[in-house]
Amino acid sequence: MVRLLRISGLTGESVRADGARPVDNAISIYVSEPGVPPRQSRHIGIWERKTENGKNCFVRRLDTMDTWHLWANLGRIDAKGSGLRVLFTGESVARGYLYDPSFTPAMALQMMLEGQYGKDQVEVIDLARTNLGYEIKDLALAALQLEPDVAIIFAGNNWGFAMPGFDEIVEIDSAIESEGMAGVKRVCDEYIAKRVKRMVREIAAEFKSSGIPLIWIIPESNLGDWREPFTNAPYLPANRNREWILTMKEARKALSEGNLAKAEELATRAVQLDEGTTAAGYRVLADSRRMENDPQGERKYREYARDAQSWDSAIGFIPKPYAFSQQILREELLEHDCQVVDLPVLFDQYLKGELPGVRMFLDYCHLTSEGIRVAMSHAASCVVRAIDGVEQPWCTLLNEHIAPSPEIEAEASFLAAIHSAHKHQGYDIVHHFCKRALEHSTHVAEIMLSYIDFQVRNEVPLRMSEAEQQIFRLSSPLVHRYLFQKNNEKWLDRILLTAMADALEDAGIPGRERLEQLYLEEHNTKRAETDLLHPFYFQSAGQPHELEALCRPLEHADTNARYFRAYWIDSKFIFVGEAGLPINLSLTCRLPRLSLDEGTISIDCNEKPQAEITIGKQWSAWDITIPGEAVRNGVNELQIHWPMPTEFRSSEALHDVVTRVCEMKYPEYYPIFGEVYTFTADGRPAPTHLPVVQAEPSMVQVT
Repeated sequence: MVRLLRISGLTGESVRADGARPVDNAISIYVSEPGVPPRQSRHIGIWERKTENGKNCFVRRLDTMDTWHLWANLGRIDAKGSGLRVLFTGESVARGYLYDPSFTPAMALQMMLEGQYGKDQVEVIDLARTNLGYEIKDLALAALQLEPDVAIIFAGNNWGFAMPGFDEIVEIDSAIESEGMAGVKRVCDEYIAKRVKRMVREIAAEFKSSGIPLIWIIPESNLGDWREPFTNAPYLPANRNREWILTMKEARKALSEGNLAKAEELATRAVQLDEGTTAAGYRVLADSRRMENDPQGERKYREYARDAQSWDSAIGFIPKPYAFSQQILREELLEHDCQVVDLPVLFDQYLKGELPGVRMFLDYCHLTSEGIRVAMSHAASCVVRAIDGVEQPWCTLLNEHIAPSPEIEAEASFLAAIHSAHKHQGYDIVHHFCKRALEHSTHVAEIMLSYIDFQVRNEVPLRMSEAEQQIFRLSSPLVHRYLFQKNNEKWLDRILLTAMADALEDAGIPGRERLEQLYLEEHNTKRAETDLLHPFYFQSAGQPHELEALCRPLEHADTNARYFRAYWIDSKFIFVGEAGLPINLSLTCRLPRLSLDEGTISIDCNEKPQAEITIGKQWSAWDITIPGEAVRNGVNELQIHWPMPTEFRSSEALHDVVTRVCEMKYPEYYPIFGEVYTFTADGRPAPTHLPVVQAEPSMVQVT
């Protein structure tokens, strides 16, 4: 009865009736007022209608100042003049993320259209906003008050499944019982599809009835180089999780050994087991197709991998256009006689069948300057067709001189390296952007060296370091905005810092030795105890699912579980040590509720076995000594290998999912293999008063 009351919302839990929660941490954008249709609203985004000399204009509101940086730096929108007025709106891709405010798609479009109509004859009104989700409808309809001659919408990346409403909760509850996690994915995809179809249909109909031509740019994603984070499969029926784990391990091993036939066979089996709810199997299939030089096969599996975890809020939402959303846009816009800039098709033609990767994208979906030029030249061609009825080939509008300066290009690449690393990407893509930055402008070298300095130093807060002041002096407002306002998190990021140091060395600038020196100066365990669960260190372990759970906001977390949870059978941790110096580990851990009553965990240091411990479901504390010969200079890696459950109690685990959703907490869709309350590493001499038990010869001393 309590369960039914919670699902219905009658117990007072915070269930959203409309199912709407802005994605990507979006906040209110003031697009309308309660009960007022968007087309009659006094507000268009952060701008408010004023009447001056009998004419309406829109002026930026002071009470929205904390969101100004998400919009174009436009204080005032005057009444329409005699020239061509083009309305341009969308999300962060349309905003020119990582180039804005120095270079944006709206700027590129303005220059292209000026080449057609004359410098003072075109006005592109830039209403694109970073973190814009389904609110695009109200914004676009409110903007009709600006009396545009033609409108362009560039959106489709932020349409995900957030906090469900009553109808979706009931559907999820029923789907779990009858279909398992495949049913949850079906419900989520259907929710997104229905909402997108209704929204696009309403927008297109309003613009058509207003007689204003609408052009929609369908987004594409970085299929060539971006990789979906690896996660375990969610709870599967009939104890299939055990087979899935063993199958995926073998598939990844076969791929690394070049046995593509075996890798594909095993990955296909993994996809059958998880019913397409996880990206892991598709990733192996896509990598195999790449090694076989099959771009179309690779594209298919990259898209499957991108779309597989549309249901999953546990690893953080990465903006992306789902294939079914792209298709809905094509169908609905065609039905309403709207023009379409289909970036998946356009990029395929432009790249001659090559998958779109880092040439066109700075990250998962945000465009490089080349990608912006290609997209905007096609949009400009559509504007000419809509206004003049003339076919102007988009390639004739593609002007390579419409581009940011080399310094801005370098800084955007520098920021892309940081952003990619903080979104759990591998060394290759991060190093690519570091190298690209230095190729465009060498002034980035000093910025990188300063970034390494203040990122590694853990004793100096941001805003108080000399290195940060040096970055401010050397860089443009671009870096100030993206690095210090939001995107930089102070982490000991191995991949990012190593990629920067390597790129500097390749450019003839010493970086590696300085980085290693800073590691030892700031984080050597012989100086102080290291908390291995602190995000500063744990982020570098390369476990995005565990990191998301560890850093989850309190209002969305289980208040009884503020500790590390292992969502894979192997857990990694890092510390900075000194070769030959023993390390004392203090570990408090247990097996989770739905696991074995008792099992053995093993601990490795730099891939060499060090200890075995038998633990149960009660917290137990252990002191473990890692001998000096197992420790190397700089960053060291510890691994805990958890026991494999003999049975995965999926039905029991998924029973509480709906209740947690009703409480606006993250549901536990994934098996947990172990839990760690505390884990520290200390290179200082161990206390002599602790009792020590002599372990087997192959083990270390364990208390």
